[in-house]
Amino acid sequence: MKDKTLAALAYSLWIPSLYIVLTEKRRDEFTGFHGGQALLMWTGIFIIFFAVRFLVNLIWSFFYIPFLDVLEILAGAALYGYALYCGLRCYRGIAFTIPH
Repeated sequence: MKDKTLAALAYSLWIPSLYIVLTEKRRDEFTGFHGGQALLMWTGIFIIFFAVRFLVNLIWSFFYIPFLDVLEILAGAALYGYALYCGLRCYRGIAFTIPH
């Protein structure tokens, strides 16, 4: 698998970022940088998503607001959309850091 494709998959899916960081692929400058950055991005995505989920459940424990779970779905979709956008930029070979 080419390094550019593997680095782009690290942004789109979180498991390739673990593969890059835990193997010798991290020694390659391009792949190692983007693999580490993607792993940090996915860590942030998980933290943000579960914080939104916690807040929705906290609000629901006091009073019920219909369709508040849509906020959870929209947050997840927006975060995954950002991950796909970063993967596309990486596949095109554009150098960037998060946040950009």
